[in-house]
Amino acid sequence: MRLPVLYLAILSAVLLSFLLSSCNYTPSPREVNYYTGIQGLELDFMENAPPEEVLEDSYFNINLFLENRGAFNVINENHAILSVGFDPYYVDASEIPSSSYVEKSKNSIILRGIQLPGKSRYYPAGSQTIIGISNFKTKQVQGQREEPSTELFASLCYPYTTVFSDFICVDMNVQATDVRRQVCQEQDLILADQGAPVAITRIEVENQPAGKDVVTGDPQVRPVFTIHLKNKGSGSVLSPVNNPGELDRVCSFQDLKQGDFSTVRVSALLSNSKHLICQPETVRLYGGEGFTRCQVSDEDLMLGYQNYQTSLSVNMSYVYLTSSSKEISIERLNPMGGSREPLPQCLPSEIQEGTACISKCLFCSQHPDDARCQPQNAEYHIDFQQGFACQCSAKKCNELYPVGLCVPFAGFCPGASYCCLTQCSSSEILFQGKCYPVCCECRDDNMECLCGTAESNYKIMPKDEFCCPDTSQSFTSKADCESACNQDT
Repeated sequence: MRLPVLYLAILSAVLLSFLLSSCNYTPSPREVNYYTGIQGLELDFMENAPPEEVLEDSYFNINLFLENRGAFNVINENHAILSVGFDPYYVDASEIPSSSYVEKSKNSIILRGIQLPGKSRYYPAGSQTIIGISNFKTKQVQGQREEPSTELFASLCYPYTTVFSDFICVDMNVQATDVRRQVCQEQDLILADQGAPVAITRIEVENQPAGKDVVTGDPQVRPVFTIHLKNKGSGSVLSPVNNPGELDRVCSFQDLKQGDFSTVRVSALLSNSKHLICQPETVRLYGGEGFTRCQVSDEDLMLGYQNYQTSLSVNMSYVYLTSSSKEISIERLNPMGGSREPLPQCLPSEIQEGTACISKCLFCSQHPDDARCQPQNAEYHIDFQQGFACQCSAKKCNELYPVGLCVPFAGFCPGASYCCLTQCSSSEILFQGKCYPVCCECRDDNMECLCGTAESNYKIMPKDEFCCPDTSQSFTSKADCESACNQDT
């Protein structure tokens, strides 16, 4: 049977339209979640740069492989700082040229301004780069040591942010008075990683009743989120910074304060517009873990009768430090040492104690009455005690020197650091050379703290135990602790 001409024309037009639309059709790309993993910036020494063995009095290069395996961009002012340290007794870096981005000293090379974008559609596996530094030189080895070796250290210090976003349930029926079927129920979130070394492991969701609105009479709830975080990476958490100057200070370990270690700044947003109040906003990590509680303000209480889902976004900012090392052997041209006179094994800022070399600062903190510990040209007497360490900048040392808590002279510490006493915050006490918070009575503070009082003497209480301050005793059971404290009163 022959088809009508009009029918054929319509059929041809439909087929042509289908073919044209098929030619222009582009399948939507598969959505990829880049916020996975527990790594940020990583570095490693490349093979044969430096080689495993280097001749004495010869040049060698260092090549470092750097990559950003996380989901946050380290670019522009949020740059990374690379530091390469070495023993100046064996290695010389004086022929490496300095610049506005390269700073060198007798025992280190510092490179600033390193840029590495994180994982994205443009860098699905993260970005990578190779840093090469030439003109390192081994020195002539003094003495008769036949097979000397030395270690090279590389560290990468950088600002980073962990980003989390997901849906949570705002439960308006917290008192179970509404029997209607709800679209969602209040539920905690158990998490693994978010494409960064510091991760949120759990979010406890609580919708607290907050009365009724004075205008509409609608019930109100206050969403509260307890956010648990953990350092899951292989490096160390320093502290969040606001500008490149602070980043340089923290990464160079100059003028350090107690809050410059293991702290994370947390901010949170509900429904893409409601800023949550987080207490504390800056979380101190103990044993690599910590938590904060974030809640809506009185002005942002939730109204209504029906449960609903909305977005929760959390940002955690901090500075992270990761490192790598490599040992090289130095092949001697004259293993017998010839007529060279052996030099002391210790550096000028070190003292030999037995078979080991320790910094003069540490030696004096352990032997405060040793004649070598009081500089002859000192205007003030130095009160050496446990806690002195190479940790101060020149500015901070000058502030502590008049009260005898710092040595503003060379020869006690290597590099540009100065020997001073650890400075504790107002809520901590210096005990046996370390800063500790004071334990709360019969409460598990989930960290080491000082149990006791100034009158009863302090005792370091281990993590996860309970303290009775009046007796300076710690207990593994809270009931035993409360019983002992009640007997004492």
